[in-house]
Amino acid sequence: MARPRIYEEDRVATAVRLPVSVHRRLHQAAADRDVSANLLITRAVTDLLERLGPDA
Repeated sequence: MARPRIYEEDRVATAVRLPVSVHRRLHQAAADRDVSANLLITRAVTDLLERLGPDA
């Protein structure tokens, strides 16, 4: 049975274009960690925005 989806805030779908090689690496990294590519992307973008600071 799948885990229930519990989010702190609403989600919005968006699309990005990635080079094929990056897409493959992303999905392999997600599979290696038993998480979704979406989770890795969300974490990566959140981390980047935190490092950029409040003006980002």
